[in-house]
Amino acid sequence: MRTLYAEIWKSRKAYLFLSPLFVGLLVFCYFPPLSGIYHSFFDWDSVGKAEFIGWGNYRELFRDQVFLNSIPTAFLILIPRLLIGIVVPLIMAEMIFSVTKKKMQSIYRILILLPIVAPGVVSLLIWKFIYDPTSGLAIGLMKAFGLAEPDAVIHWLGDPGLVILSIVFMGFPWIGGTSVLIYMAGLMNISTEVIESAQLDGASVWRRIWSIDIPHVMGQIRFFLIFGIISGLQDFGIQIVLTSGGPGYSTYVPGYYMYIEAFTAGRMGYASTIGTVMFAAIFLLSLLAFRMMKSDSNT
Repeated sequence: MRTLYAEIWKSRKAYLFLSPLFVGLLVFCYFPPLSGIYHSFFDWDSVGKAEFIGWGNYRELFRDQVFLNSIPTAFLILIPRLLIGIVVPLIMAEMIFSVTKKKMQSIYRILILLPIVAPGVVSLLIWKFIYDPTSGLAIGLMKAFGLAEPDAVIHWLGDPGLVILSIVFMGFPWIGGTSVLIYMAGLMNISTEVIESAQLDGASVWRRIWSIDIPHVMGQIRFFLIFGIISGLQDFGIQIVLTSGGPGYSTYVPGYYMYIEAFTAGRMGYASTIGTVMFAAIFLLSLLAFRMMKSDSNT
């Protein structure tokens, strides 16, 4: 222990410069979740005095039908968007990687990055216009191709039978952003000798992709899977901007319910309980996905 203190004292200037970073991590990254776990055991409105109620919030939560119904809704949105977020950028990356001219590859990479210039809220508002029931682009195209009557009105975000599909379809064609470039980085690390050997052995394009390309980008796939689970279960921007959880409770997800309980109902303790349960679920799912992907890559 004395040796450790001596080493720290010897490097005290370095630790002094690093201290703002560690203080920032403790205050803004570690304290809020720990505070949320602590306050999940209290009846607390963030203003008045917090009353300790033990497991009361948890008992109420697992009898709360709105919360229980929001869990399958979250997975109905998460699973298809997760598959799209992993598969579609990989297909696009393979298409760009197959372009022989480096200049054209660079142009395509620039075009792929352009959509991220627009803020996410702006993109959601554009889709709100596209899904307008009477004058939006979606209903306009259906009328133009004879798939809907001239006076048809389709409530894409107001019909319980259509709203989940409409949310999943948002972002079409799902290739903008950095995902394609991350896949490209993995594909460009593949040795040209390996690819040439596969071609000389008569391997088809599909065989090369399955046997060479996908194993080389398994780290990227693991990254998109784990961070897709984390961001997908936490996200409720669509509910705030477009659906308000409706129609009815059909687009309620746990994250949005937590937001409503905290800032509309003023039940910060109950919202902290939802956040704690979400944290545990996301942690376990991410750990499971990581271990499954790790075992697959080892085999």
